[in-house]
Amino acid sequence: MAKYLNVALVQVASGSMNPDLDARKRENWEKLSLLFDQICMMSPTVDLLIAPELYVDGIDPYNWNALAEPIPGPLTGLMCEKARQLGKWLSPGSLLEKPEEGETPYNSALLISPEGEIVLKYRKTYIPYPLEPDRPGNEFPVFEIPGMATVGFMICSDGHAPEVARNLVFNGAEVILKPTLQAHWIGGTDNLTPFTQVRAAENQCYVVNVNQAVPVGMGHSSVADPEGHIITELGEGEMWTLACLDLDEVRRCREVGSLGCFPFLRMVRDFQAMGVPFDACYTRGIANAPLWDKLPKQMWMSPDQVERFEE
Repeated sequence: MAKYLNVALVQVASGSMNPDLDARKRENWEKLSLLFDQICMMSPTVDLLIAPELYVDGIDPYNWNALAEPIPGPLTGLMCEKARQLGKWLSPGSLLEKPEEGETPYNSALLISPEGEIVLKYRKTYIPYPLEPDRPGNEFPVFEIPGMATVGFMICSDGHAPEVARNLVFNGAEVILKPTLQAHWIGGTDNLTPFTQVRAAENQCYVVNVNQAVPVGMGHSSVADPEGHIITELGEGEMWTLACLDLDEVRRCREVGSLGCFPFLRMVRDFQAMGVPFDACYTRGIANAPLWDKLPKQMWMSPDQVERFEE
């Protein structure tokens, strides 16, 4: 039997700047909740709804840690209730998660079942210091939506490097959901869209990239298929669309080959078995890479560490 996953890409911008932080988050959530209601009324066949990175919290460098909440907590309780009410799978964008110890939060994405249970939580790994003062996660979990697809998460800058997507796919992901907050000044669409395509093509999976709309992000949410083709893309403003993901395309590309002749993942497995040391960069230890001899300094972790390059 064919497997499909009907996904709603909900491209919105964090609008509230209420000085009451709890009220701010509730106002943003109420707007998203109403959109979820409208989408499900107009498109009752939708299976999963996904919103952008940090939509509910917004971007507020002065209250970053204070915006964080535990997961599960009061805010996720509202989200779980909405999933139960709609009977749909929800990914309400990423949230600032208050850790059990310390103040520095995680940037966490959730998948909530139609029964209102949090079945998957991913903590963003590639934190773009010093722009984002979060702590990185260290796990790459996936979840099988029964009868539909196995999904995992990347969050925004996670998609700019291959390791997160590769870990997810090696763990079984067929669809990677990518809540994003990327503005025009971060490379524009010449950066946003190609990385979506590359991560999909090299891993022969769907990548669903949902960005914040202008003026917070730059929009242009999109879906890339397992061959890297963009099958839908939005404009800059607040809007939503549906994408029907045919999971047979994932199986076809992985078994028969992308573009009719490139079974990329099987090539990794089979050439490795034939003695090609694809994993040499990892088995020797990342810390021992010769590249680091030419990159002696650590990355900047905070704005006060930023300096000009030395001659």
